[in-house]
Amino acid sequence: MFLSMIERTRFGALVCLILVLGGCALNDRRIDPVDYARAYPESLDRVTTLDVQVIRRPQSIELTNATARAFGPSTLWLNAAFSRPIDGLAVGETLTIPLGEFRNEFSERFRAGGFFATVDPTKLVLAELETDDGALYGLIVVENVLE
Repeated sequence: MFLSMIERTRFGALVCLILVLGGCALNDRRIDPVDYARAYPESLDRVTTLDVQVIRRPQSIELTNATARAFGPSTLWLNAAFSRPIDGLAVGETLTIPLGEFRNEFSERFRAGGFFATVDPTKLVLAELETDDGALYGLIVVENVLE
């Protein structure tokens, strides 16, 4: 009939755990609109592939500019769907950008994964840099470190 004090404590802890995990799952699907969300620019000229190496880490990407050219304000594209503006990329510079900041045209986040993720992480297969001069440069995806 009545739960003992220990059983009530366990029951309360279980309810709290379920609420926390449920909240994390909902947070993973939350869509926060951003002003830079837009469709992939299919019409841009694909110029060449740059010696900019991209590594997908569990929650971020790391890119290093190994070219002799600096880039001003640009947009970084992942998998021809998710974008994020960057202020620029200097010669020899390495940027680390959280994957959750990349959004598609509907403001949905790139699925980075993680311990509480409810869906599998998205593998990075294509990275490109859109510059102000209307060109789209391919980047070299070196590695996907998902764990």
